[in-house]
Amino acid sequence: MKNLLYLLLFAVFLFHFDAEAQTNETSGPVYVDSALAVPSGALSKGKLVAPSSEFKIYNPRNRGINKVVPGKGLPKTTDPALQSKMGEVPSKAPILSYEAVSSRSTPTDPTGFVGPNHYINAWNSAFSIWDKEGNQLMPPASLASIGGEFTGENLGDPIVVYDEFADRYLISQFSDTPESFLIAVSRGPDPLNDGWFTYRFTTNGVLPDYPKISVWGDGYYITTNKNANTAGQSQVIYVVERDKMLQGETAGILAFPLPGIRTNGFYSPAGFHAIGDIAPPRGNSPIVFMQDDAWAGVIEDHLKIWLINVDWNNPASSVISESQRLGQADGVSPFMATFDGGSFSNLSQPGDAPEIDALQATMMYMTQYRRFETHNSVVMNFVVDVDPTAAEHAGIRWYELRQMANQESWTVYQEGTYAPDKSDRFSGSIGIDNQGNIGLGFTILDDSPETPIFPSIRYTGRYAGDDLGIMTFEEQTIVEGEDPDPNSRYGDYAHLSVDPADDLTFWHNAEYFEGLNRKNRVGVFRIAADNENDVGAIARVTPQDATLGTAEEITVRIRNFGSNAQSGFPVSYTVNGGETVTEIFTESIPATQSVNFTFSQPADFSEIGETYEVVFTTGLNNDQNSENDTFVAQIKNLPPRDVGVTSIDVPVTGQNLTPTEVVTVTIENFGGEPQSNFPVSYQVGDNFIVRETFSGTVGVGENTVYTFSRRADLSPSGSYRVTARTHLEEDFNPTNDSTVKSIANLNCIPEGSDCSFGDGIFYFELEEILNERIPCGDGYIDFIGSSATLDRSRGTFTVTVKSVFAEEEKEQFSMWIDLDDDAVFDNDERFVSSQVIPSPNTPVSVDFTIPDDAPLGQHLLRIRAGDTSFEGELNDPCDVMDYGTTHDYSVSVTDSSLNIEDFILNEAELMIISERPKEEDSKIYRARLLSNIEAPLRITVHDMLGQKLLENKMNFNGEAYTYTFDMSYAARGVYLVRVGTREFGKVKRFIVK
Repeated sequence: MKNLLYLLLFAVFLFHFDAEAQTNETSGPVYVDSALAVPSGALSKGKLVAPSSEFKIYNPRNRGINKVVPGKGLPKTTDPALQSKMGEVPSKAPILSYEAVSSRSTPTDPTGFVGPNHYINAWNSAFSIWDKEGNQLMPPASLASIGGEFTGENLGDPIVVYDEFADRYLISQFSDTPESFLIAVSRGPDPLNDGWFTYRFTTNGVLPDYPKISVWGDGYYITTNKNANTAGQSQVIYVVERDKMLQGETAGILAFPLPGIRTNGFYSPAGFHAIGDIAPPRGNSPIVFMQDDAWAGVIEDHLKIWLINVDWNNPASSVISESQRLGQADGVSPFMATFDGGSFSNLSQPGDAPEIDALQATMMYMTQYRRFETHNSVVMNFVVDVDPTAAEHAGIRWYELRQMANQESWTVYQEGTYAPDKSDRFSGSIGIDNQGNIGLGFTILDDSPETPIFPSIRYTGRYAGDDLGIMTFEEQTIVEGEDPDPNSRYGDYAHLSVDPADDLTFWHNAEYFEGLNRKNRVGVFRIAADNENDVGAIARVTPQDATLGTAEEITVRIRNFGSNAQSGFPVSYTVNGGETVTEIFTESIPATQSVNFTFSQPADFSEIGETYEVVFTTGLNNDQNSENDTFVAQIKNLPPRDVGVTSIDVPVTGQNLTPTEVVTVTIENFGGEPQSNFPVSYQVGDNFIVRETFSGTVGVGENTVYTFSRRADLSPSGSYRVTARTHLEEDFNPTNDSTVKSIANLNCIPEGSDCSFGDGIFYFELEEILNERIPCGDGYIDFIGSSATLDRSRGTFTVTVKSVFAEEEKEQFSMWIDLDDDAVFDNDERFVSSQVIPSPNTPVSVDFTIPDDAPLGQHLLRIRAGDTSFEGELNDPCDVMDYGTTHDYSVSVTDSSLNIEDFILNEAELMIISERPKEEDSKIYRARLLSNIEAPLRITVHDMLGQKLLENKMNFNGEAYTYTFDMSYAARGVYLVRVGTREFGKVKRFIVK
């Protein structure tokens, strides 16, 4: 009864908060002030102040109370607005792409805006000015160089804005002396020579974190991350008096709360930033923020819009009011905008580098508003988790809202979640040109070992007439990152603007990495048609890769890239360079739209395993761009039956692995027919094979995750070779059935060392291993899948390392090889001790030797480096150093001096197999050596203390040497089997459970 009463009270409590979220509240300003203008002159060379060389973390943010309700919120599965495939329209390469700055400010806060003749970019805490051909007109200079109120100020969080309706630039940053906005307004359209009006608007004793500026008819609107726990009553939104600032007069500032808002600690609403030829009417300036139903007090996912009306003649009568709540009934699909309960470490990078902040609970800058003849549009975006049931997968939820007339309500015209593959996409910035085409710049990231992507900057887009909710353009790269972010802080934002000179060209500015340097890249691109007459083939619709026949229907998608409608032109295809089939497209394609065209003549694709090249071509007579006329498709006739394991996902290398480790693999269908109910197995080392049946269905070209019900015993310390495979009957290609992964149960993993200053190993070379551009990580990275061969008969080997930091012989490295395979790196297994790394980014090579009797086979290698002047013992392989890194690899010890019989024996495969694997308490084992060596062999069994438990002769059965033995008397643990001659033998470990 008590539990039922508790549940009823809890339900009433939640309902109360949800009901509050639906009320329409208003508020007047909670703070009113003004500021004098302080003029400053042109940005002359002698006036410029060099940017600070201090590498610092800017404005570390404090989230506050976490209000996520565990288990609450929709969607429970895949995002319903998901775009899961890349657009088909061939993207144009960037018109211009250049590096704007290189810095170690963490983060750089890239911002920039294009005007009629200039591009100003800024970062923490400096700026520079460029012409529109990518030539730098003013070198990087501190924001203090602006002068006036900016003198001596460089705290950060800069924003650059171009006011298209006044032909002026704005540059802002915040200050803490006292807490203020600093805003500079150019006194004309030339930011270099026209001078500035500067203002210091105080903010009532609270630092205005994460400020974003937007232009409206009656003011410059500034949103902030302030007063998270009291945002409905305290100052969050600021308005400064635009008219007076443009004249250099004393200007007012008002601060408003956001009545009825729900937050999750850090948050960032957005104002509508007006662009285009027609200024917005004064008043009713919108502010928008997402409300996630995973947060307390939110009944459903929705967009909330407030309207602000200011009265500069009587500021106290100004008002903000809740205006609209756009929820599921209004076209807002459920979204999951919360990662890791609201923490700042969310998205995995390649190489076990720190996880990156996804910038959640943020309307990403900018939210751009434009007036058209028939409607007003605004575009916006924020990051979401595409599938809450799986590992976090960041995508970009974007919207175009429309207003059919001034003062009317806003409606959802279209929405989409852009996540066309498994990579993470976040830190978006979106814009709309004067034709209604949309451009979206973003950051992409992927930690997959097969396809790693360091933080890189790309863009996509869509024509105004395309199917709603889809970014139809293929992604195009502005710059590919070369290294991971050495810190979890990323961005904290990107900034896309639309060129006012043509109202068609997008300029995007965002952050990527080279080594420890944070770089800002400007990319310029266009979505709009460049020609009047331009059509081309863009995609094969049918047939898709499958098991195909002799008369397959062929359909191609044709795109009109031009501004004129087109019809009556030829379309053709050829298969493997054979006869050209040409037919006429007789319908009409409107400008910038696409249609499907099906040929009346089918084609033969019937040869199993054959990949056919099909070339599609359009032949418009007056086509102005022949480069996009042709599309080449590879169509493969897949064998009906072909599956395989493509990865072993868990377990992974760690400490204190257990006797019941979960084994999870990814299975892919390479064939042309769906497959189900086939055997799958895994094997740890040479122990018994675990066989189970995959009872689900894997579609053509799809993959799925399978978790074995039988667990793996990895509790004894040491390294393991795990093999997983499928066993599909009549499988077409057995070579893709299996995959192998090296895993270690280590006695220690020294995570937690700081390598953000460049301490540790960033380059490692030993025999076959060449590991360059090693990411910083969290102090430890597992590379045991990489193995070097050490021929012990050679005696001497050379290891080469580099460090980014090296100073006064403080940076040193040591290296161990675990020759006794107990996963403990003993002092007598240390082969390099405290070797000095004398110079940064310069290789240092050290020779070392291994014993003549070093055990043959694979062993773990540990290498670590760090600044020995701080805490942490370099030569203790388990100690966490203040500054440094530790990495693990594998080595395979061989011996080329062995005689022929020893060599054959060394190459032979020794397996220890449980004779009764289905019996949990079985301790009957069979040793099997696959070799036909003509020599008597003996078997011995030892415990880990070296005590001999068994010795006997092994028999050759015509195929292999075998011996069955009983360990029922033995205690649970790890034992060693040796098979060989008196002089030479093979050794394997096995586990008695």
